[in-house]
Amino acid sequence: TEVIFYGLQQILPLMTQGLLHFPTLCKQYFTLVGFMMDSYPKKVGVLPYDLFNGLLDSLLFGMSHTDSFISKSSLEGMAALAREHIETQALSQHLSHNPAIFENCCSRLLNEVIFQAIIWDRLEPAGMALLPLAAVDINKFATVVNTISQQLDLEKQQRLQTAFQRLMQPDVILKVSNGNYGGRNNRLRFKKDFEIFVKDIHSAVLVF
Repeated sequence: TEVIFYGLQQILPLMTQGLLHFPTLCKQYFTLVGFMMDSYPKKVGVLPYDLFNGLLDSLLFGMSHTDSFISKSSLEGMAALAREHIETQALSQHLSHNPAIFENCCSRLLNEVIFQAIIWDRLEPAGMALLPLAAVDINKFATVVNTISQQLDLEKQQRLQTAFQRLMQPDVILKVSNGNYGGRNNRLRFKKDFEIFVKDIHSAVLVF
C-alpha cells in the first residue's frame, strides 16, 4: 500500500493534461489511480493540497474522455472520494483550501449527463458517482442544478427541475448521507431511476 501510494505521489506532479493525451500512458495512469481510489480512498485525504488538486483535475479530465475505460475509472474515483468523505470527513483539510470541491465535481458531471450523448457508454458509473456527490450536501447540489438549468429556456428549466425531483428521492439521499451507500436496494433503485432520468432529459429537454 505505502509503495503504491508513494509511487502515485511521485507521478502526480508529472501528469499534465498534455501527457494524458498519449493513449497508452493515459490508460496506465488511470489503471493505477482507479486501483488506488477503489482500495485506499482515505489516503487521498493526506495528500498535500497541490497534489490532491492535480489528482482531482485528472479525474475531471478523465471523466469526459472518449475511452470508456478511462471515463469509468475516473467516475469510480470521484464516487470513492465522495463516499469516503461522507463516512470519515477525509477531505476536510482540502475543503478548507477549496470549499467548492464537491460542487465543482457535481457541476462537471451534470453538464456531461445533461448535455452530452456520450454519457450512454458510462451511464452506470455516472449514476453511482452522482449519488454520493449529491449526498455530501444536497442543498449545494440543488444550487448547482439551479445554475445549470439557467442555460435552458423556461419550459426546459421546469422539465429539468421536475426530473431531478423525481430522481433525488429524500429517503435514498438520507441513507447515503448517513453512510449507507452500500445498500443493494439503494443502488438498484437509483440505477433504474437514473437511467429513466437521462432518457427523459435527452428526449424531452434536449434536441440532439
